[in-house]
Parts: sequence; C-alpha cells; structure tokens
Amino acid sequence: MDSPSEFEPSESEPSNLEGLPVDHQLNRRPDPGRPRVVFTSESDSSAEQSPAEQFLLRAPGQGSQAERFPGSAIVGTSVPPDQIQRSERPLGTDASSSSTSSSSGSSSSSGIGFFVFSIVFVLGMFFLGPEMVERYQYSSTRGKMLAEYDFAVENLGKRPLTDVSNAYQMVALSVRPSVVSINAIKDGSGRVEENGMGSGVIMSTDGFILTNQHVVRGADSILIQLHDRRQFVATLVGEDESSDLALLKIEAPDLIPASWGDSEQVNVGSIVWAIGSPYGFQHTVTSGIISGKNRPGDKYHPTQSLLQTDAAVNPGNSGGPLVDAQGRVIGINTSIFGDSFQGISFAVPSETAKFIYRELSSKGTVTRGYLGVKPVEVKHRDAMRLQLPDLDGAMLSQVVEGAPAFAAGIRSFDIIRQWNDVEVKNFKHLYRLAEMTRPQTLVQVKLIRDGKERVTQVVVGKRPENMR
Repeated sequence: MDSPSEFEPSESEPSNLEGLPVDHQLNRRPDPGRPRVVFTSESDSSAEQSPAEQFLLRAPGQGSQAERFPGSAIVGTSVPPDQIQRSERPLGTDASSSSTSSSSGSSSSSGIGFFVFSIVFVLGMFFLGPEMVERYQYSSTRGKMLAEYDFAVENLGKRPLTDVSNAYQMVALSVRPSVVSINAIKDGSGRVEENGMGSGVIMSTDGFILTNQHVVRGADSILIQLHDRRQFVATLVGEDESSDLALLKIEAPDLIPASWGDSEQVNVGSIVWAIGSPYGFQHTVTSGIISGKNRPGDKYHPTQSLLQTDAAVNPGNSGGPLVDAQGRVIGINTSIFGDSFQGISFAVPSETAKFIYRELSSKGTVTRGYLGVKPVEVKHRDAMRLQLPDLDGAMLSQVVEGAPAFAAGIRSFDIIRQWNDVEVKNFKHLYRLAEMTRPQTLVQVKLIRDGKERVTQVVVGKRPENMR
C-alpha cells in the first residue's frame, strides 16, 4: 500500500517502548506479516500501556477483529480496564475450562446412560429371557421335527421297509396253515372242565401233530381246531416227559405240514417268529430274536438244553412252533420265565424235537442212549490247570461203575471234547448227543486226561426207563 498502515506507528508518534529494556526495544521490530493491534482507553489514548495492552497477535485469515476480540475495539475504541485485565489471562484458559466442563458433563451423562441401559437390560433378560429361550427352543425343536418329518415322508415314499414287511407276512402265511389250537379236556365230577389250552404244529400229511406234554397231560379227550376252522378229535400217540413233548394224530384230509429247520445252525440274534393261540386268540404271530442257546430247563427237566428268545409267548402258546426266516420249525415253544411273559421265553430245539418225533411216530415211546456219566461245566481254573485252548467240552464229575463209559476206560475228571465227528460244546450238549444215539452204537470219543489227549471207543447202552 502507498499510505502507511494505521497499524504501524509513524515517526512523529511517540514511542511506546521507552519503558522497556534496551534489548527488548532493539528486538521489537514490526512484523510485516502480523498486524499490530493497540488498545487505548477513553481517558488517555496516549497513556503508557503494557506490552500486552499494546500488542495482540492475530493469525491471518481467522475472522474479523470483532469476532476474535468480542467486547473490545480496535485502535481508537475505548476498552474498560477490567476487560483489559481479563484479556491478559493466558490464551486458551476459557476454552480449556469450557472443554473440561463439557467433557466432564459428557462423561457423567454417558455413565448415567450406561448404568440405566445396564439396569434395563438385566431386568429385560430376567423377565423376557426365559420366554425368549423357550421360543427359541420351540422354534428349533419344531424346525427339526418338520425336517425329520419331510425326510421320513420322502424316504418312506421309496418303500425301504416294504420288502421287510412283506418278508414278515410271507413267514406268517407259510406257517399259519400248519398251526392248530388244542383244547385238552378232562371229565370229572359230572362236569366238563378245560384241563389245558395250547397249540401244536402239523408235521406230516398223515396228521401227526407235535405239542408240549404238559398241554395234554392227563386229558381224557383232545380237541383240535385247524386254521380253516375244521375241528377234529385227536388221539395221543405218545409222550416224553424228559423233553416235555407229546405227539398227537388226527384223521383229516388236505393237511399242510410244516418243514423242519436246523436249530444248530441258528445263531444268537437270528430273527424268529412264534405262532400259537395265547389266551385263546388263535393263530397269533409274534416275532423276536434268538437271545441265547443251551439254556437249562427247570427242576423237572434238568437235562434239557433250550433256545431262549424274546418273542412274546404267553399261556396258550405252549406247543406252537418257533420258526426261522424261511418259515422252518427250529423249536417248539415250551415255557416262559416267571408267571407271565417278561421278555424271556424258551423253546425245545428242533434237533431234540426231531428225535422225539421220530421215536414217537415210529414206536410210540422214546429210547435213549446211555453213557453212565455225570458231566459238568468246564471252569476256567480247569482250563488253566490242563492247558486247554478254550472252555468247550464236558468234565466228568462221576463215572458209574459198570456203565458203558467205565467199561471203555473213561474215568472221573476226564474232559470229553469230541463225540464221533461232533465237537462237544458243553455238558448239556454231551447229554443230548448220548441220548440221541441208538443203543449198541459204537462211538469214538476224544478226551483229555492230565493234560494229554486220548481217543477211546465206547458202546452206547440203553437208558433205564426210570431215569430222567
């Protein structure tokens, strides 16, 4: 600019720096880039002022002077002394106080807000949480149920169990025509009473029917009803108390006999079906599995070796067949555990039943082989002492003097491991093998004595009539 700025002192103006130290005077030179502001009072504009009153620096471009210094005036404007004193306070003090107050207020407000939010959240979870969890669980469970339902419907539409169901039906259809209902009637005291109700199975076109001995024991007459509702009076061909089996015969045309299966080939876990007339409900079919083999009989049949199954058997099922998946007879249902069905029932194996059937159908009585020994179970300590590879076989606790076994040189504590070509599984198996061998048959026996294997031959005798 051509004219001097009003912010710069002219040469004629008295210096306001006389009261300052020399070095300060020499170093205070006008800064072309910083305008100089001079405050004056109303009473005396030329009065001596302190440096703070004379010079206030202002950065270029930061608004008008009135905005920067409110309540004050530029040169020529009078400023009250109390305002001048306030202006001498360090810059930023008000801003810091304001900022601190604002920050403190904000922190306090934030803390109160967070506290209120926490209380509301806790109360909400306390009152609404269980319902929300329950709704979530319900939605999750329902979603899973619907998914499983859709999966089941889709896959059942492919009929994966149809073949299994058809197989069950085929088994029942193939066997039911051979199963009969039995009413064993005993006359007494001028009235008729039903002595026993049970079932039986037709085993030949000649009319032979196999059943339990306890069903027809002591009966004066036996009434048979077939699957097609025809009724016939049966005759008792023979009975065997040791096996609890009896053979009946009827004269009837167009009979459909069942076929024999092999109980020795049936394994634990095999599916089986029981058919009979429990509580008079004729031709009832139940199913299960083979739960065990070689189970002992009751106190009246100590030498029995039975099949165990979980197929439902109830009073009236006795004498009915137990069949395999091909509808073949693998056993004759004979008893249950306890007074009523509890998931455990027993059947005479078909290996024994076939032998009894042949004996009774051919001569009306059963002739059994006789060895003259008392076999017991092989225990672990015996196997360890004799260095046996397993617990198979039958240990002889007693050998009757003069009996066929004694004559063949067999002695007590010998362990019979093999009967001809058949491996002896346990002591009941030895009973069955001996009694099903015809008298006067020569049998090769393999045994272990004092840890050494021996082979001998024995001629089987005939079991006495009064021996069970």
